[in-house]
Amino acid sequence: MSRAGSRSQSEASSQTLAEALSALCAEVGIPFEEMLHTVESALGAAYVRAFNPAGEVTVTLDTATGALDVRSRVVRPDGTVVVEELPSEDFKRMAAQTAKHAVLRHIHDLERDKVLRDVAEHRGELATGVVDRVEGGIVFVDLGRAEGVMPPEEQIPGELLHPGRNVLVVILDTQHNRRQAQVRVSRAARAFVHRLMEAEVPEIKAGTVQIRAIGACVGPKGVRHRAILSELSNEHVDIVPWSEDPEAFVAAALGPARADRVTIDRVTRTATVLVPRSQLSLAIGRDGQNARLAAKLTGYRIDIKPSEPAEE
Repeated sequence: MSRAGSRSQSEASSQTLAEALSALCAEVGIPFEEMLHTVESALGAAYVRAFNPAGEVTVTLDTATGALDVRSRVVRPDGTVVVEELPSEDFKRMAAQTAKHAVLRHIHDLERDKVLRDVAEHRGELATGVVDRVEGGIVFVDLGRAEGVMPPEEQIPGELLHPGRNVLVVILDTQHNRRQAQVRVSRAARAFVHRLMEAEVPEIKAGTVQIRAIGACVGPKGVRHRAILSELSNEHVDIVPWSEDPEAFVAAALGPARADRVTIDRVTRTATVLVPRSQLSLAIGRDGQNARLAAKLTGYRIDIKPSEPAEE
């Protein structure tokens, strides 16, 4: 085949590429200029990988003729800028495949970004998925269009999640991943407990009952509470009545221990609580857990003391 014949065949191939690009842009609703820029950038990077020329390489695809124009821009030590035309015959053989990959990658990125925008609109809401795999303590959840990533700190302590298990999570935020749409999810966040209680207690969702603070929630072992406990792997859930009076709120938060008196120092945000000596360990809890949860719930540092002096 003559050199002229080879050039004609290459240009025909490129012409087909340009037409296909126009049709694809119309089909997926992407502006032609945006897709063309993506293809030309990919062609420039591919040319550099293949031939390693000096300077900055740009490739221009002539959509009218299908021809490729390859140029390099070199800045000399004296500051002079030299633009050179580079040979493109050998490169045209790989241009179609490079352009195809660039188009597919660009469409994939647009689809991923759209999924992330849609998921971001549901931040803080519950979502049902299936555990896909567990790697390095991180649980990956198949949410359908996106993949949920649940790091150890967002998991319920002691809960074992195996692949194939249906799992309920709350959506926290989106994550950057070039391969697919990923979102960070949780089963340990306060928002998870909040949404669970909304789902199980219609009065909360309707607004007739308000959740004012969340530390940990347990009340009468009714059907609603059993459903919540089951979803939380039987973690304890204490329901504490809200009060605008901080003394009353702190006293309620320390339940089931009975507080004789609560004194609030608003400057240091410290609550000094006097409890019967017989209930001192109950108020403090194992390893101070009850006091810590009450402090987290109320926002006050809690100092628990016995209301009676020690026996001689």
